[in-house]
Amino acid sequence: MPEGLQGLLSGRDFALVTANYPTKLRPGGEFVRSRVRAYEDAGLSGIVLVPCGSGGASYLDRGTPVVEVHHDEMQQVLGDLRRLSIPVLVHSPTPQLSAALAAEAGRQPIAVWYHGYEVRDYRRLSTNYSRADLVAHGRSLDGLNARRFETARPMFESPDIAVVFVSQFQKTMSEFDVGAEATNSHIIPNHIDNTIFAPRVRTADDARDILLLRSFSQRNYGNDIAVEALRQLGREPWFRELRVTIRGFGRLFDSVVAPLRELPNVVLQNRYSTIPEMMALHHDNGVMLCPTRYDTQGVVLGEAMASGMVTITNPVAAIPEYTDETCSLLPRPDDPRAFANAIRHLFHNPDLMPSYSRNAAERVAEQCGLAATIGRELDLIGSLS
Repeated sequence: MPEGLQGLLSGRDFALVTANYPTKLRPGGEFVRSRVRAYEDAGLSGIVLVPCGSGGASYLDRGTPVVEVHHDEMQQVLGDLRRLSIPVLVHSPTPQLSAALAAEAGRQPIAVWYHGYEVRDYRRLSTNYSRADLVAHGRSLDGLNARRFETARPMFESPDIAVVFVSQFQKTMSEFDVGAEATNSHIIPNHIDNTIFAPRVRTADDARDILLLRSFSQRNYGNDIAVEALRQLGREPWFRELRVTIRGFGRLFDSVVAPLRELPNVVLQNRYSTIPEMMALHHDNGVMLCPTRYDTQGVVLGEAMASGMVTITNPVAAIPEYTDETCSLLPRPDDPRAFANAIRHLFHNPDLMPSYSRNAAERVAEQCGLAATIGRELDLIGSLS
């Protein structure tokens, strides 16, 4: 066990356990860190435990201790948390951690957040795999499915473990894939912070400034849909009046955006964006392209809506739970021509911008604002104490 951990645990209101806590060398996981900071802002004192293959390192993140714990020591650490009556909040547990948590069911207060992949059959995202991938890795992926579902099933079935999903769609699909109903379940969206992504009502002029800001790591994000739509529109005379920025990161970026490299009014940036950079991009653009083939919530979409951007997305998976035709343009799924029609429609009808913009920001504030998300999570933590 890391030296000094016992002293750090004493007096804590919660222990958040996740392997995906962001660092300078490992970006991502901001949605977890933002929760920790929101809980602290509400007056709770917490600690973050990061299961890993080494363990021992620790540091402070805005005053909150972050401690790496070796996988093999997590069972002992859970026992210490039980003896101290500290609620355990887990995000995206691995099969190994899930097995340790299931052993503690009924013995200590536990809540588990699933964000999608941890309890999802990989075949739901078959578009991410080529035939060669499935031939080479299919058996391994089947084994991972089995391990994830086998270790998640006891937690789903336990009335003593609170299981949190970010959408009804995710809950339904996860229960089917795991093969068990989540007995003690809660649906709480990820928080969209509209003090960071502050609303600005878009005007007709903003219809010419278009942004695509997305991960390019997998095909389910659907960036190729938007790129092909822009390529088709590039042949039309009015297209040169647009200012298009595409920024993203991931292994598919260069190949996906290749058809747009010769368009002079399209800026291509292969890079990760910090939150301040995202805020600036939102502020400077009016329309956000959010194509998708599968989302359990659509946080990128929600952040754009919170900013008052007019969004174009696809009504698939959980997306219809978080937007509708009053807030977004919703072209047919997997149809670049329909996506192009939506962009064209906004350009030729820019007077629609303010209405979409206001409706989007208002919806996100109500559905994913502080009270509807962090407030409910604080209530859940309180019920565990």
